[in-house]
Amino acid sequence: MNTMTFEDSLKTDEQKLKTLSERVVEMAIKAGADQCEVSVGGARGLSVSSRDREVENIEFNRDNGMEITVFKNHCRGNSSTSDLNMSAIEDCVNSAISIASYADEDECAGICDKELQCTEFWDLNLCYTPQDDADQAVKTACTLDKMACAALGSGIKGSDGSSFDSHVYSSAFANSNGFSAVKSSTLSSLSLTLLGEADGKMQRGSGYSISRDYTKLDSLERILDEAREKTLDKLNARPVRTGKYNVLFRHGAAVSLWGNLVSAISGGAIYRKSSFLCDALEQRILPEFLTIYENPFISGGLGSANFDNEGVRTSQSDIVKSGVLKQFLLASYSARKLKMKSNGHAGGIYNWFVTPDAAHSRDFEDLLAEVGEGLVITSLMGQGVDLVSGNYSRGATGFYFKDGKRVHAVEEITVAGNLKDMFAHIALIGTDVDERYKLRSGSVLIPSLAVSGD
Repeated sequence: MNTMTFEDSLKTDEQKLKTLSERVVEMAIKAGADQCEVSVGGARGLSVSSRDREVENIEFNRDNGMEITVFKNHCRGNSSTSDLNMSAIEDCVNSAISIASYADEDECAGICDKELQCTEFWDLNLCYTPQDDADQAVKTACTLDKMACAALGSGIKGSDGSSFDSHVYSSAFANSNGFSAVKSSTLSSLSLTLLGEADGKMQRGSGYSISRDYTKLDSLERILDEAREKTLDKLNARPVRTGKYNVLFRHGAAVSLWGNLVSAISGGAIYRKSSFLCDALEQRILPEFLTIYENPFISGGLGSANFDNEGVRTSQSDIVKSGVLKQFLLASYSARKLKMKSNGHAGGIYNWFVTPDAAHSRDFEDLLAEVGEGLVITSLMGQGVDLVSGNYSRGATGFYFKDGKRVHAVEEITVAGNLKDMFAHIALIGTDVDERYKLRSGSVLIPSLAVSGD
């Protein structure tokens, strides 16, 4: 009888991954590489979906893979494999070295600078015992779906299904500078989608919860309430007249808006001169009342990490301070192209906090009352963002409000402007932060934005 605990099993898996990554680095160097970095790992867990109050699908998965990047004479070669048998790994190493022999020389190519590597590892509480009991997972998903089917009426026509997921992610990273570390995390989620109908037109709305620890997922009742509210809020939607409106980007739409800033200050866009913020370092890009702070060390945070995808240490820092851009998001290659140093952003951002001063922060209802009339955008669609010029044009849905009160749902509209101007003219930030995102921001008010509708 196997009595190994999850913690014991995880430690065993982590040690195997760490040992393997170190071994592959040695193989690559012996095969002729000047430098090498290796990432090896995978995910395991289960996914369950329910439809019509019955289990629809159960998936157990265990995925593994390895990626190796080698450098020889400043030429780069990369290869990957999902087969972790040694013969397949040897082929992968040789393929990477062969690819490097055909690549162009690039003086900026290479692994991270040794002095920037992470040497201190905090316990970030990212890993918890996952839900691996399929019967219990099925029960959870089906119960949520049954609750939805019992809540029909008043515009709600049915459930479009529920799902439950719980996974463990483990990976080891090693390079020829002597860096070797392993990290693991868990992530569980529970979601429900409802169908609504009014005047013969169908709408969907979803509720969900996400957590490192599945025992801390929100209650089924709260997820159902969110799905119901979002579905009902979309019914009887119609466009508004074309014109200029006070626009509030809320929840996912606000995160999407800030995501454009992430893209615009990423090192790759900067050195390629493909961003409207190429020359914005130490320049004011946001109102003076706004600061964006990054903290990779939040316990259990969705964006927490001790090191980036190259082994560079992360750090707490201001991305934007009192409206002034303090740093680009740099990995080793982009940093060298810009004659700068990596700041640990190979792989993206960590926990971002969009923080206004007290004078420019409002509760959401107070925001509506103070603004009086305008649009609240809850979701965006389309690819209408040109980072080179900053021109912005996205399809949107949400609702129209007047006298501080919601009037009707809105769809089939387009919000347009220029990101440089939009960021500069942010007027207020809400306190309605959705903590289910690693980028945490309340609603963002931008006055007088162009909206195309009827």
